[in-house]
Amino acid sequence: MSTEQAPATAPTPAPVAGRRQKSPLDHLIWAGDRFGTLFGFLAMIVLFCILRPSTFATIDTARSIGESAAPLVVLGVGLTIVMSTGQFDLSFPGIIGIAAAGAVLLMSDDGVAVVPAVIVAILIGLVAGLIAGVLVATGRASSFIVTLALSTIWTGLAIGFSNSRTITGLPSSYTNITFNTVWGVPNAIIIALVVSIFGFALLRWTVFGRYAQALGSNTDAARLAGIRVSRTLITAFVLLGFCAAITAIIVSSSSGQFSPQIGSGILITPFVAVFFGTSVLAARRFNVFGTVIGTLFIGTLQTGMVILDLEPWVAEVILGAALILILVPLAKRSR
Repeated sequence: MSTEQAPATAPTPAPVAGRRQKSPLDHLIWAGDRFGTLFGFLAMIVLFCILRPSTFATIDTARSIGESAAPLVVLGVGLTIVMSTGQFDLSFPGIIGIAAAGAVLLMSDDGVAVVPAVIVAILIGLVAGLIAGVLVATGRASSFIVTLALSTIWTGLAIGFSNSRTITGLPSSYTNITFNTVWGVPNAIIIALVVSIFGFALLRWTVFGRYAQALGSNTDAARLAGIRVSRTLITAFVLLGFCAAITAIIVSSSSGQFSPQIGSGILITPFVAVFFGTSVLAARRFNVFGTVIGTLFIGTLQTGMVILDLEPWVAEVILGAALILILVPLAKRSR
């Protein structure tokens, strides 16, 4: 009689208490949460291509969207960095005005070459950002109030220095900053791409980026952890000042003119793009990649509305509704 025993089968593990298997619906919800914004963006592009294939689905339209979005992308990167620290900045419209004034007035009134004029504009942006950062970091004042006041000051100085003039006829070497192309790609798009890569790497892979995210999560905890709060805040505002100066150069170069209110119309859209970006890939935090997608979403929507010959207010309504649909669920899930 054989004494061999049948091999024992491994017992089926008991389900963990309180955990349920994910259903197909759960996976669908997860996919919609993570990729819904990107799918919506792509769906909008496909819709416009179907409705106006001969006008929207062209290289010229894509180039136009990229060029119009370029200054907002650059500005959005700087704003993303500041908002990652938990602060606001409303001074960038004024910085754009005073930085553009510095460059244009030097060229038109004093005959200064383009390169030194551009360097002066960048220095103005850096100094303006430094002032905002120091006031917010060391004065413990509300960034909202401080930067709002600074924006008024910079705009007033731009009006005073230019005597409220609108200056045209800028040197071709200055307008070529944005009109020239590299392998068919306009310089404005290349500048925006370089700034975006820099901002993404800065927040993602550097000590400063980790400090900025920590401040945005909990400033008191970050301070107790030994993070140099003041230095991080000042650096963030300086970087936004730099981005605002680059934006001033792009805007004045592409338009070929300057007015003291050149930055007055650039306030709401960058904030919309930055908040929109928190939903991209379900990031739920400020991030450069999401900001870029948000800016392109806005530019594509506005361009599509124009091609469809719809009133501009329609795009504003659609964009506002999209933000509500995206941000309200995110706010509920973050509680």
